[in-house]
Amino acid sequence: MDLLALFTTLRRHKMLVLVVLLLTAAADAYIAFGIPPQYESKAQYVLINPPSPPTDSQIARDPKLADVNTNNPFLRLPNPSVVVDVVAQRVSGDNVRRELIAQGADEDYLVASTNAIGSGTVIDITGTGTSAAQASRTLELVSERIKAELYAMQKVDGADDEYLIQALLINPPTDPLRKVTSTIRSLIGVTAAGAVLLFALLSITEALRVRRVQPISPAAPSRAPAPAQPQPMQPARPMPPMPPNPPGRANENDLTMLLPKRTEEEIARARGQRRRN
Repeated sequence: MDLLALFTTLRRHKMLVLVVLLLTAAADAYIAFGIPPQYESKAQYVLINPPSPPTDSQIARDPKLADVNTNNPFLRLPNPSVVVDVVAQRVSGDNVRRELIAQGADEDYLVASTNAIGSGTVIDITGTGTSAAQASRTLELVSERIKAELYAMQKVDGADDEYLIQALLINPPTDPLRKVTSTIRSLIGVTAAGAVLLFALLSITEALRVRRVQPISPAAPSRAPAPAQPQPMQPARPMPPMPPNPPGRANENDLTMLLPKRTEEEIARARGQRRRN
């Protein structure tokens, strides 16, 4: 379909085009102005390991060190990044998420590990909200809950506080910024869906119009040709005898060619004799 045919089709169905365009514009307006905006604020924490347990020589010099509880199970993990994964899963769980939402946090906050600094020992926190104040409040609530969960899971065996892994703030909370990319993606998606719907309706309408203008006549049932009947063999008839060719009639020219030629005197003498007779 060339551009001229396309413009002709759009003009022929201008009411349908107008309705689809109005619906698409209404959907885009709802996304741009009806849906609350989204804000984000981010912060990062790094996990710091506690000091090593006291040695025998240190205990000999200070007997009080023998009563220190250093039984922290997470210190026996070969990879410290496992602690970050455990904390992220605990804070992102449904139970903790419902509790934070009840305190005023937004439900779309994110907690994940990042390799930007160190080897997976950095916790990346993203606070979200429909306003800048809610995004900051969400980030604050999630950060406090991370510290609480990190403390609680290490105290399972009663380890002393000085032998617990600590979360140290390395990147303070950023100013809440509005997320524009998600709104733009939604607008593009709705506009593309409107264009697809428009061309689909135009195709269906054009097909129905052609069907009404040129109705398709039912095809007559085809009959298979009757098999040819074998014809009986006829006896060969004898050919009639050909009549003999009559001999050709000689003409004067032929005779003159056969008779001997006469002289002028003989011809004159013959003519005189015929006169006398």
